Amino acid sequence: MSITQHVTDQGPFLPSFRFVEFNPRRAFRGAEAARLEIDYGHGDVDFLWMSPQDIRKNMKAYGRQDGLLKALDAYRQGGEG
Repeated sequence: MSITQHVTDQGPFLPSFRFVEFNPRRAFRGAEAARLEIDYGHGDVDFLWMSPQDIRKNMKAYGRQDGLLKALDAYRQGGEG
């Protein structure tokens, strides 16, 4: 079962994204530099490093959530993205 197929009383559940930090040293090395918390519901949480491309793909799949927008903005302020 994929994440988007998980159904709650209010319809399909989408993961929520929270921007945690931007690491300029990782960005300088060309590594994913935005760290986000992804909440899948029911206590299932991941922390992932994302690139601007990862962030845009998640926006396309799950909408322009505040955490994703903040992460992409962090890349722009850091001179990338």
